Amino acid sequence: MNIEEKILELIRTEESIIVAEALPDEYKKGILKLEMKRLNEMIPVINESLNKAFEQEHVLILINDKRGYVIPDEELIPTLTLQTDSGKIIGEEIYDPEELEELKNDPEAYFISEHFVTYPNIPTSGEKQFFVVSELFGELECEEKIRSLVKTLVIAVPSTEADHFIKDCYGVSHEDRITTLIIGFTE
Repeated sequence: MNIEEKILELIRTEESIIVAEALPDEYKKGILKLEMKRLNEMIPVINESLNKAFEQEHVLILINDKRGYVIPDEELIPTLTLQTDSGKIIGEEIYDPEELEELKNDPEAYFISEHFVTYPNIPTSGEKQFFVVSELFGELECEEKIRSLVKTLVIAVPSTEADHFIKDCYGVSHEDRITTLIIGFTE
């Protein structure tokens, strides 16, 4: 059994997994095309995690049914930041309840959604701004086992459009609690 088969076998033991397989090249092309469109938005979105996953030797697609699971906010891991060309973070996802409470009382912080805060008083002196999607950690129960088998592991979440494309490819509902992940790894 090769390493990819071992990893797929590990992933498939998880109760919530609907699909776990190598990502077909034609699906990868479709995903990349949709993610590239995000670069042309008013504030571009760079899916750093997906780019890293696609650079690995092996790329897998997972569809996960999270409908029966309730993940407390404090266990969610932030993956989205708003940055400038120089790397300043001028907005970010926050899930820690204490940090959220502090920021809600901070006149320097402005919430654009329940968990995304921006810092409008940080000077950006005309720099370009863009959203960055970073990789996920702790998303799979078997993640540590997988990490022990490979040199590099990247877990990425595709954009909403790419998520819908993947679900359409596999005939799966677009329901929010059914999630798609791209996993890249190098032996």
